[in-house]
This record gives sequence, C-alpha cells and structure tokens, in this order.
Amino acid sequence: MGVAKWLNAPKHDLFLYAQSFHKTAKALAASFQSDASPSSESDVSPVVFIYRHALELHLKALVLSEGGNFLATTPDRLSIHRTHSVSWLAQLVCQIITALKWEEEFRCDGIDNLADFKAVVEELNSVDPGSYVFRLPVSAEGQDAPSRSGKPTIGEFAGRIDALLGLLDSTADALAATWDTREEAARIEAAWNDCGFEPPIQ
Repeated sequence: MGVAKWLNAPKHDLFLYAQSFHKTAKALAASFQSDASPSSESDVSPVVFIYRHALELHLKALVLSEGGNFLATTPDRLSIHRTHSVSWLAQLVCQIITALKWEEEFRCDGIDNLADFKAVVEELNSVDPGSYVFRLPVSAEGQDAPSRSGKPTIGEFAGRIDALLGLLDSTADALAATWDTREEAARIEAAWNDCGFEPPIQ
C-alpha cells in the first residue's frame, strides 16, 4: 500500500497490519530451533526484517492514532508514513509516555525504562540502514547478545521483540481508553456549560 493510500486509510488499519507482520515474524522465528544459533546471516535476515517492519508499523500506529493527541505538536501524517526510522518514531512515543507520566508503567521483560526502550529500538534501527541484509542486532558494546552458545539466537531475539511489541499493543489500548475518558469528560463539561451550570466536581 502506497503512502497516498495510507493517508486516507482508517487509523486502526495500521494496527491490523502491524499485528499481522508480528504474527508472521513469530511463526517464521518458531520454524528455527529455539536453542540453536542461525546457520547463516541469510537464514535470519527475513526474520529480522519482518520483526523490524512490525515494530515500524506499531510505532506509526501509536503516533497516528490516539497517541498523537498527547503530543505538544500534531505529527505530520505524511512525514510519519514516509519514514522508516524506528528510532525517530520511538522518540515520539517517548514524548507521549512522558506527557502522560506513564514512565513507571511502560515496561516489560528486558525493558525497565525509556532508556531501555530506546536502546532496543536503536538496535533494530541499525541492523541494516541500507535495507539489504538484516542481521541479528548486537549489543552497544559490540558483543553478541547473550546466549548459552555466546552468540545470539533467533529465539532470544524474537523473545525480546515479542515482549516489546506486546508492550506497544497494551500501550495503544491504554491510550485509546485514556483519550475516550478525556473526550467523555469534555462532552459532560460542555453539556453542563450549555445549561448554564457548573460541571459537577469529579
């Protein structure tokens, strides 16, 4: 789907595509032995690519749906749709979490704070800037991710990203609920004002 079509697509469609890519990535990762290192970079490349794309779509969906309502400046939809920088998208998500003071709640296995979140996203952002070969990410120190064999495994990589995508899913639900609550409160206040009364104390 081209950028022009995405601009007019229902906001929820992005979530559906993100979840579909995540489901496919999990199935492909599961086709490898979970305790074995990949036999070659070419074997693991499709898994990393699909997970990275799922992350990109999840982040875009968060920013372009209810999450964008909590940003100081409304995000430009065209710029969001055109970018492939998950690091830039993650910065916008961090701004949303900070604006709502959700830093303590925004955590999952392997991610205890926003710094961890940005680090994991940056690993995926840097796996292949040229979009030719998507290798398993390595740590910031340049060492392979920990595993019993000393090398990253597809199972370990998939587990970390599965947890991250699950966190983004639950955050999207919380954002939608929070925005609905605020809109409902605004409607009640407007109704009371129309009647010439002060709204009741919440």
